[in-house]
Amino acid sequence: MPRIAPLPLADRTEEQRALLAAVLGDRAPNVFTTLVRHPALFRTWLPFCVRLLTDSVFPPRERELLIIRTAWRCGSTYELGHHLRLGADEGLTEHDLAALTGDGPSAWTPREQLLISAVDELHASHTIGDATWHELSSLLTTEQLIELPMLVGQYILLAGTLASLGVPLDSDRPGLPTPSELTH
Repeated sequence: MPRIAPLPLADRTEEQRALLAAVLGDRAPNVFTTLVRHPALFRTWLPFCVRLLTDSVFPPRERELLIIRTAWRCGSTYELGHHLRLGADEGLTEHDLAALTGDGPSAWTPREQLLISAVDELHASHTIGDATWHELSSLLTTEQLIELPMLVGQYILLAGTLASLGVPLDSDRPGLPTPSELTH
């Protein structure tokens, strides 16, 4: 049972409709139709969220690897529901997805293993440890080193918000939005 229910279409103000236009409007997923109940915060948060999802400095496969691992570590069924499909669309195999969620052995490249380690460390202690940072800094650009904890942090924040508000799954929606649909 949601603690704060998604805002029904009939109850949305013009401002809320305009804000949701950026994320599929009347077909916006529950995460957006719940958070739009706070229009000022939504207006500020959405560009950050969309930026990380659509214009990440990480290749899409790595972006989804980071998000899925974060969602799994946080126990966010909602985010997993969205991003497992997006991850598959970006080239993560069923084997990869199972390994990310603790249901199978991994066959990661050294770079992917470092990214997963960074997620695990950020989740556990809110920082990337020195050894992992040292290895990452030899592989990633400055922009990637900055974006990595911000991307993971955004999804940790979102997982906690979704769980605290009781945002229901979008099981009634046959097609969840892709990153490109969120910008059009």
